[in-house]
Amino acid sequence: MILSPSPEGKVGHVVPDQLRTVDRERLIRRLGVLFESTLLEVLGVLQEMFAV
Repeated sequence: MILSPSPEGKVGHVVPDQLRTVDRERLIRRLGVLFESTLLEVLGVLQEMFAV
């Protein structure tokens, strides 16, 4: 999935089948936030991938 440009003009990519859990303590800094519409789209793809 290609994410819409951020206010800074950056375009991002999400590869749902390559997501993994990361301990919050290992994260150094926040890179940004997702718009609610983008989050819902990503969650929809994940639901389709893991639907039994």
